[in-house]
Amino acid sequence: MNKHTKFLISEETILHYLDGSLSEEAMHAFEEEMETSSFLKDAVEGLENFSDKQALRAAVKQLHEQLRQRTQKKRKQRWILFQQHQLQNIIIAIAILLLIIVGIFVVHYARQKGL
Repeated sequence: MNKHTKFLISEETILHYLDGSLSEEAMHAFEEEMETSSFLKDAVEGLENFSDKQALRAAVKQLHEQLRQRTQKKRKQRWILFQQHQLQNIIIAIAILLLIIVGIFVVHYARQKGL
C-alpha cells in the first residue's frame, strides 16, 4: 500500500487482526498502516494484552472513536484553510479587475483629452 492510499480501519478489522483471522493481504496492509500511524501501533500493542473479549471490543470502539475525532479535526482545519485561501483569491481577482477597469477609464479619458 503506498503512502497516497488510505486504509480504512474499522473496529472489526482491528479485532480480526488481533485474533489472526485477517487474510494475508489484509494483514499486510494493516501492518503497513501501523508502520505509518504511531497511534494505531500503540493502540494495537495495548490491545494485545486484553484477555477479556468484551473489554477488548469496548476498548477498540473507544480507540476507533478517538481516531475518527482526530481525523475529523484535521479535515475541519484543512477546510478552514481552503476557505481562507479562496477568500484571498477572490479579493485578489476583484482587485485585479478593478485595476483593469480603472486603467481602461484612464486610457479612454487620456485619448479624449488628447494627452
